[in-house]
Amino acid sequence: MRFRSTILEPDGSTVTAELEAADEQALHGALAAEGRALLRVKPLEVVGGPTKPVDVRLAPKRLLLLTQALHEALDAGVPLLGTFEAVAEQEEDDRVAAMLEDLGSRVAAGQTLADSLAAYPRAFNGVYCALVRVGEQSGSLPEVLESVAGFIEWRIEIAGTVKQAMIYPAVVAVAGYSMVLFLLSFVIPRLGEVLSKIGNELPAASRVLIDASGFVAHNILWIALGSIGSVVGFLLLMRTAPFQRAVMNLLGSLPVVRNVMRTLAIAQFARTFGVMLRAGLTMTSALQMGADSVSLPRLRDSIDRAGQRILGGARLGEALDEEQVLPPVAMSMVKVGEEAGRLPITFERLGRLYDREVKTAVKKALALMEPAVTVLLGLVVGGVAVLVVMTIYSAMKGIGK
Repeated sequence: MRFRSTILEPDGSTVTAELEAADEQALHGALAAEGRALLRVKPLEVVGGPTKPVDVRLAPKRLLLLTQALHEALDAGVPLLGTFEAVAEQEEDDRVAAMLEDLGSRVAAGQTLADSLAAYPRAFNGVYCALVRVGEQSGSLPEVLESVAGFIEWRIEIAGTVKQAMIYPAVVAVAGYSMVLFLLSFVIPRLGEVLSKIGNELPAASRVLIDASGFVAHNILWIALGSIGSVVGFLLLMRTAPFQRAVMNLLGSLPVVRNVMRTLAIAQFARTFGVMLRAGLTMTSALQMGADSVSLPRLRDSIDRAGQRILGGARLGEALDEEQVLPPVAMSMVKVGEEAGRLPITFERLGRLYDREVKTAVKKALALMEPAVTVLLGLVVGGVAVLVVMTIYSAMKGIGK
């Protein structure tokens, strides 16, 4: 059986190696006979065969914790192999633990950290690997990892802000839709049975309402399943680039949401571009990755065109200004930063500025959206209720005659 072993040598140094032994006790005895001590051991084979690492997707918070651990290890001079092993031992998910152990093995075998991470593209995307590679090549990997950790933490915070903003409209929409289905499938059909026995002539709107309620009552199961399927289908389609682009363009054209989408996109670009420049990427590469991080397609296209202008010889400030990527105040800061050779610092400040702008824009949008959604729900449910009252009134009026 093979073991990955951390061994204390007689001279006080430690080495890590893969050794064969019948069991851990036998390995310990063999090393002790050589005057060496076994500090840590981990079997590479278990009953049923070795666990094959798979390319799992890391949640943002888990990726943040791993990035922070790598930064702290490198900053303190701890070998990466020991860091991966320590993190793997604390990992509850066997698939993630196997991936981390494999990363440690790759680094121990002589692979660069960037190449090792690139073997798991679902866990570490291209931007992450590119930043790590630049950090390794420039000898500033701890600083790059610190910037990446800050960037991931910012994205988690922004995602939380956006999700929080969507909770109220989503809850109200689901509640309103459920209320209408309940009225149409349970309340109004029983009212229709009573009115049919009375036999009086009803207004056209009342007849349409009763007919619609009868259809909903007989097909409520299929309607519920269809509603759930529509939501699931929408979420799956959102993973495709064309549909996602169309939805983002639609949201970017809505009056209330437009300002939020624009501000969020600028914040995404400023943060990403600043991190790329600080890591040492070239201007065009940083622009391309900055454009890929932007959620608003129109702004992404403008950044791509600005990149083409830079390849044609234009300066960054001129290219961004001609494509109207940034507001005038931000453009003034970029031009001054470019003249002073402080673009990474400038975009870092822009990122902090638009972080606050995003939160302010979300609060303003919520202040407008909450009453609008409430009024819309009241109109829908109230409209159905008014039709019910009109139907009852018409029936009672006929009885009086």
